[in-house]
Amino acid sequence: MADLATQVVPVASALAGVALTLAGNLYLERSRWQRTRHTDQEARSLQAYADLLQAVTDIARTLRQTAEQFGEGHSVEMQDVVTAIDGHIARVRRQGTMVRLVGPRSAFDLVKSLEDQIAPLYRLLVEVSRTGDGSALVEPARRLMRTRDEITDHLRSADGLS
Repeated sequence: MADLATQVVPVASALAGVALTLAGNLYLERSRWQRTRHTDQEARSLQAYADLLQAVTDIARTLRQTAEQFGEGHSVEMQDVVTAIDGHIARVRRQGTMVRLVGPRSAFDLVKSLEDQIAPLYRLLVEVSRTGDGSALVEPARRLMRTRDEITDHLRSADGLS
């Protein structure tokens, strides 16, 4: 009986050691996978926000350039302006959806505010086309840039991407 015990105990001990090593390796691999997944999620989120903010910047820039052209007395082809703004708005809406899928919830209110500011732009462009006064485009461009800056500041904060 003692002979059997002296043979079983080392084998059992070795098997327990192997099992603990495997369990430890699985735990470390799982942790590494989770960290990698979290990093990938943050990268996708940052890219979605960067694309959203670029589209907003393009809208504001187009509005400001149009206002400057009107102010200088140049002829402005409003159909081209509306087409450009429409493309930028489509990008904002598409990226807004993407941000909601991958981005942090903490910035969703700011994104909603941005989308609310974009909604009345079509009406504003029709009014500017009718009146020929481009100065009405300056303030919406400023508000868009201000909201864009708020989103950027939020994402830079400590809890921005969490």
